[in-house]
Amino acid sequence: MPQRKYLSVYKMTLGALYIALFALASNIPFLSAIQIIPGVPITLQVFLIAMMGFTLGVRGGLAAYAALLALTFCGLPLMSGGKGGPAVFVGPTCGYIYGWVFIIIICGLYSSLLMDRLINKKVFGVLAHLPVSFVFGIFGVMLDYLCGAVGVSLYGSDKSLPTLIISNLAFLPADAIKIGLASLMSLILSKPAVRRMLHIQGYVI
Repeated sequence: MPQRKYLSVYKMTLGALYIALFALASNIPFLSAIQIIPGVPITLQVFLIAMMGFTLGVRGGLAAYAALLALTFCGLPLMSGGKGGPAVFVGPTCGYIYGWVFIIIICGLYSSLLMDRLINKKVFGVLAHLPVSFVFGIFGVMLDYLCGAVGVSLYGSDKSLPTLIISNLAFLPADAIKIGLASLMSLILSKPAVRRMLHIQGYVI
């Protein structure tokens, strides 16, 4: 079917774009210099991880993330601080890297099961998408915090897991903004929106 072929290429293109942007999102100097938890800088990675789930679904999002991890493992400096290689997966921030899988799965489930049906309801659906997708995204972020706290307690200087879990909440305002932006951008890049845009341009999908 032409529609399926188009969407497959579209998702592959988005996935490649997210991977290309990930290194930039990981290394914004004025953000990376802020470390609420020692060794854990602030980045825009959560935004791109959420976008993988919202726009690519579970399967596409995990495929893009697996490719990103493979490139990182091979030494590409995709993580914060320009880090890459196998050592990234056993350092203080490794828990956050593993926890991103939960953000992709939860946002991807919303994308696959609810998102298109909501947006197709036009005004009501569009208005509902933003808060509903935001809640899904924040839930994924909270699970990521838990994984991150475990990683820091294992490999970092602070071994108090309860303290680390509470400390992670300091990241929540910034991450809430990232999830909100991802919710909005996913609406613009959603299947119904893309179909309408191509229809206006005269393409049939």
